Amino acid sequence: MPIHLIHCSYHKCLTVYFSRVMHALFNRCLRWSGGYEHFNSDAQAFYAALGKNRLSSVNNHALDLQRLGDFRLTRFIRDPRDLLVSGYFYHRRGSEPWCTLENPQTADWQHANGQIPSGLRQAGGSFAHYLQTVDKEQGLLAEMEFRSPHFDAMETWPDPQENILLFRYEDMPGREVEVFSAIFDHYGLSPLEQRLGRFFADRYSLARRRKKDRHIRNPSSGQWRQHFTPQVTAAFNERWGRLIQQLGYPEN
Repeated sequence: MPIHLIHCSYHKCLTVYFSRVMHALFNRCLRWSGGYEHFNSDAQAFYAALGKNRLSSVNNHALDLQRLGDFRLTRFIRDPRDLLVSGYFYHRRGSEPWCTLENPQTADWQHANGQIPSGLRQAGGSFAHYLQTVDKEQGLLAEMEFRSPHFDAMETWPDPQENILLFRYEDMPGREVEVFSAIFDHYGLSPLEQRLGRFFADRYSLARRRKKDRHIRNPSSGQWRQHFTPQVTAAFNERWGRLIQQLGYPEN
């Protein structure tokens, strides 16, 4: 039986960067190697296609490890408060079509595993327009509602184990090639695959792309301290304070 190579991350946690590297490696250069496919947040499609590709990735879910067979898995995590801030600014500018969809329903956001904020349900219109019309505090609270399924997933992952390799977003800028070398080694890739993979990890790294890539807004850590108001901080800590402790991020 083949070993299933899997990557799991969260929206605004280097998912585009990871996909660029792996698409270039497995779909452009080494097309005979089995291919790479990213399933966004469609866990059902991910499970259905398990084994179809050499490498698969899925966001915003805690996977059922019993369904994965023989696997090697990597995970990216980021301080949930910074995920919230990054998502707020990204969604506010309507960077993806679903953000500009008028009066979205639950099914419209399944691909993002997002919850429709109560304020948006009442106001109507699109998520982007709603975030543009409310103040930042209300916008961050709405983003928190949207991301609650993502944070639920973070909480339910099991403790690290030998076939799951965990990386923090905060440790990666400037060390992308080093991190991806560890990923390729964990996956058991061939020397040729690893050499090509390191080339693409460097080519698409933050330092090389941030000046020309509008997808990148602010990659720095601890942004939440600048943008969280006392009300946002209290709401987050009431619901997700335990998650900060669980992941080992500083509380203040």
